[in-house]
Order: sequence, then C-alpha cells, then structure tokens
Amino acid sequence: MVKTVAQRNVICVATWGDPSTWRYAKYVASDGREVEAFSTLSVLKEVERPAKVVVAVLDTLASYRAVEGALEGGFREIKRSVEGYVKEYLCGVDAEVVVLPGVFERREREGGEGAERRVVYKSDPRREFLPLLLQALLERALEVGATDVVLDVSHGMNFVPTLALEAAEEAAAALAVARAAKSAEAPQVKLRVYQSDPYPALPRGLSEGLARSDEDACTPKQGGVEPPALRYNLILEKAFKPWHFSRYISYEEGAKREGLTDWRGCGDFVEGARLVEEWALPVLGAFRLGALVELALLAKAAPLEELKGIVKRAVDCWEQKRVVKRAGDRALEVVSGARFDLGFWILVHARAVLEGVRRLLGLGEGVQELEEAMTTFDELKELKRLVEGSRVVKAVVDRELAKLKEVAEGGAELLRGGWRLYAEVLRDLKKGELGRGDFERDFIAHAGFHSGVVELRLADGGLEARVKSDEWGRVKKVLREVVLQKT
Repeated sequence: MVKTVAQRNVICVATWGDPSTWRYAKYVASDGREVEAFSTLSVLKEVERPAKVVVAVLDTLASYRAVEGALEGGFREIKRSVEGYVKEYLCGVDAEVVVLPGVFERREREGGEGAERRVVYKSDPRREFLPLLLQALLERALEVGATDVVLDVSHGMNFVPTLALEAAEEAAAALAVARAAKSAEAPQVKLRVYQSDPYPALPRGLSEGLARSDEDACTPKQGGVEPPALRYNLILEKAFKPWHFSRYISYEEGAKREGLTDWRGCGDFVEGARLVEEWALPVLGAFRLGALVELALLAKAAPLEELKGIVKRAVDCWEQKRVVKRAGDRALEVVSGARFDLGFWILVHARAVLEGVRRLLGLGEGVQELEEAMTTFDELKELKRLVEGSRVVKAVVDRELAKLKEVAEGGAELLRGGWRLYAEVLRDLKKGELGRGDFERDFIAHAGFHSGVVELRLADGGLEARVKSDEWGRVKKVLREVVLQKT
C-alpha cells in the first residue's frame, strides 16, 4: 500500500502517446482502490493527491493540417494545437500539458483515401527533449513547493519513458538541494515511478465497445460493459539527499558552454557566458567540493534572477528556432535550428544549488558585492546540510569547522582587532599553517578552508569569515576546474 504523508507535496508527470485510441479500463491500485478511466491519470491522482500534474507529450501528435498551418508560427503554433488536442482527453483531471520535440514520420491520406501526405519530425532527444523536460519539472516543482516527484510511464512511447525517467531522477536530485531546510522539514526528496499492466487483447466487439465514444471522448462507446482490470504498479522508489545531486555535476572541459548551439536571431549570449564562467561554474565547484565558505559568499553575491532569465531566454530561443519547412509536394519537416549544450545544464544546476543555499541562509531579495560578502560560523554549520549523503565530504567539513571553532575559542583576542588572514591566526596560535604547498591541492584537500585565502574576525555575532578580495581570481579558477573534466 502506498501512503502519502499529508505534509508532503507531490508533483506528478505522466508520459503520453496518442490518447485517442486508448480503451476504457479499470485501474486497480495496490491498496485495492479502483478507478475506471481511459488513462491512468485518475488513479494517479487518487493515489498521490498531487499539488501539480504535468502531462508530457510530443509535438508529433500534430496532424499534417496542423503542421501546415504552422509554416509561419513554427513550434509555438504546433504546441498550441497539440495542447488543445490533448486537453480533450484529460477527462476532468486538472493537468498542464507540456509539449516536447519528437522524432517521427507521420503519413496520412487526405480524406482517408486520397493522396498520401507526410510530416517528418526531427530532433535530438538527449539535447532537446531531456533538458527541456528537466527544466520544466524543476521549475514547476519549485513553484508548488514539491517534496516528491512522481513519474507515470504507463502511456509513454519510444524513447519518452527512458528519458523521462532520467529527467525525473535528475530533477529529484536537484530539488533535494534546492529545497534544503534548516530543520527536518525536508530531509530528502522522494521519487516514485508507476506503470499499469498492459491493456489485454480483447474480442473485436468488446474492444470496440470500450473505445471512446464519438460524442464524448471521456465515455466508452458502449455502456454497461465490464472493462478489463489492470493493476497500477509502483515499480521504482528512490530517495535523494542533497549530496546525491553531485553525481550530475561534471562537465567536459572543452565542450561548448553557450546554452544553445546557435543564438542567431535571439540576441547574443555574452551575458549568459559571463554568468556561466563567473558564477554558475564556481557555485557548482564549491558545492561539489564542500567549500562552504566560498559557497555562502557566492550565493550572497550571485545574480540568481539574471541566471533564471538566461535559462528562459534559451528556451524561448529554441522554440523560435524549431520551424516547419516544405520538403516537396505534400511533405513537411519540423526541424530544430538549435540544440541545448552544456551551458544550459550548468545554469539549471547552478540555479538549484543557489536556491538551496539562499533558503538555508534565509536570504531575501537583492545581492551583495562578492568582495564585501562575509559569512558566519552559524551559517557554515547550516550549509553542512548540503553535504548530507557524503561521508567523505562531511568528514572533511566537520574537521574544518572543528578547527574554526577551536580557533575562535582559543584566539579570541587575536581576532577582535578586525579581519586577519587565517594563516596568520594559526601561526600565532602555533597550530601550523596551510598554503605552503600546491595551492589547488591544498584548497581541495581542505574543502576551500584554505588559510592563505580565508580571513577571519570575531564580532558580536560570533566568528565571521570571508575570502581575501584579491584571491577570488585563483579561487574561482580552482572551483571551475573541480567540475570540468578533461576528455
């Protein structure tokens, strides 16, 4: 029996093919609840009680006539057509339809028996469908404050269920970071995946009676017919802690990081490239390294709203560049003029980390100058929640925080005069000094608590830390290199 805890907030995504040909069924949940419907949406809603339902479909549902009508409007016109088509089959379930690019060749005959017409849909699923669904899921999960991600692959076709599972797992891991909390309010994000039993082969007459009525797409053609009972199965359940997101944060050093492969016609990506290099990559490096001092300071200074705006610009530009072309007599092509590159993932990933850090630190609107930002010992202890799930990184962070605490307690007089280099304080306390060997190695080994770049002071609120302003250049260089892998 699947129990949904009242305090948990669920976002569901269901993958669909073409719903027009589905037959009426009785879906039976594991706790015995039964729902008769043409799709699993109703039983999904009954079992999970979601705050948000998303139905993910492909643009390949658009008919030849709809695609031909989109010769000027392109993907956005196709999207409107497919959304309208799918909404006719939601049958009372409140759901948002998300239209994504597909790969397919549709053949139709005019009037059913006339000349053949073709539409060829082309896309790169891993560089279009996958990043678009990841971004859509994370965005909507954050909007509704989701704690759980649920995926229903009962009606998905071709590559869709496979890539949807990848997107759902990555979104759940990102969400675990983005909604990190100071208390046990959100210890982890859960992912559940459902699939119904396949629809059985039925005698032709019975099968036709359970098809959709011509007058009402939400009722069967023949009333009073007992539909087949299909089990609604929970096939996968996983839990994600914040550190699990680190498995997604590794990028090819030489790969393009411009967000899209082609920005022509959409302005330039100069500002986006700056955000990737100066903010997104260092934030992700600090997270993956457990460099909590640098992570806190970057989060206080990073222009989160600009970062989110660039992601939206990339999606809008991609939509603008997915167009319809004539490919001969009675033939059309739907093609994309751009793909998403690593820069898009980097921005989406950095957004998730920044959301979590700012949530933990209780930061409001606005940002600080990086060179003027500082963090407190209490804030660093809160940020430890981001490394939950990694024994190694947590142990390193615990060791460094214990050293800071010892310094604060034993060197109070040394720190009351204002900012002092951590290395100088350690020297005066005769506790040794870092920074004499290879900078990158020492920085990584001490999770960013490098005594040659960190400055400390003791204020009324306790111990405070910052990065020496003229050291940010090489600090950011190391943080970028932490997540960039040579190929």
